[in-house]
Amino acid sequence: MKDTDITKDILPERYIIEGAKPDIQKAIQVLNNEGVVILRGVLPDDSVNQVVMRAEEFLSQPSVAGVWGYFRADYQKKVLLPTLLGSPVYDLIANEHIINLVESYMGAECILAETNLKADQGLNYIYFPLHSDFAVGWRKSIGEKSPITESLMQKPLGVGAAIYLHDTSEGAFTYCIGTHKLGAPYGQRLAEYPDNMKKEIIARKVRLDGKKGDIIIFDDRGFHGPDHPSKKDRTVILVDYFRTDILGYNQVTPLPIWSCDIGGLSEKQLRILGASGATFTIPFDNYKWSKISKTNSFRIIKFLIDNAFYAKHLKMKLKARLLK
Repeated sequence: MKDTDITKDILPERYIIEGAKPDIQKAIQVLNNEGVVILRGVLPDDSVNQVVMRAEEFLSQPSVAGVWGYFRADYQKKVLLPTLLGSPVYDLIANEHIINLVESYMGAECILAETNLKADQGLNYIYFPLHSDFAVGWRKSIGEKSPITESLMQKPLGVGAAIYLHDTSEGAFTYCIGTHKLGAPYGQRLAEYPDNMKKEIIARKVRLDGKKGDIIIFDDRGFHGPDHPSKKDRTVILVDYFRTDILGYNQVTPLPIWSCDIGGLSEKQLRILGASGATFTIPFDNYKWSKISKTNSFRIIKFLIDNAFYAKHLKMKLKARLLK
């Protein structure tokens, strides 16, 4: 089997748990056994629809010179920080039913370590390969001593979530069933594994087709990634919850939260969102979505912005001279 082969098996219906208040124990059992579960109906439809509507507005234009819009760090996708979309998004990324499930599965409190809304283009090639989020030696930043040992890899360290903002099949999230139990012995990148083990892992891959508003919960230790290559575009919110007893009350980068939204959040939600004194690893101005600042294209963009009102300036200057 070639690395680029895509398994077309779709996760069986028995892994889908429906209802506004999902059966946490059943979900935990599926997560323990398989590493992934789909929850359907737990996210409020109205909040999902509002997030989709606001996201469509933001995704229609880039964020430049005070204009609200998307970030772009490569050709393949547009990105938003979900919290910029306002209060409805917290019913999705800080949903208390999801928090209770995640913390029960981990056996520890967690923090929303990272979240992004991604609009991926279907370009018919692989640009986000299968990977595990954790392995022995994993660390938050260069120079930091890794907290992850072989024994700790036997515990859930982080739980990921993928929230579908439209019905999704081709290009959907994929997961290699049961690989959360392997311990990622050769690291996070599947491409670096021996061929025989790589084939075994790929053979476990299933595509998680879902409906708008579905949330896929998965153990970050297992191998996962989008259904690539794909010709279909995909818009999804990705979330990572990390356990704080091992990884600390720390986020990858700070989350901007509108002051007018704070009053509507519960104490638990504020804790999850890092508003109770969380530290962070990467300053926001050095986060991965700022890569464009190092390109030649940005120099041109900066020049155009700096001179966008130059004609008006000349007109006002000429008028001032004529009035002397």
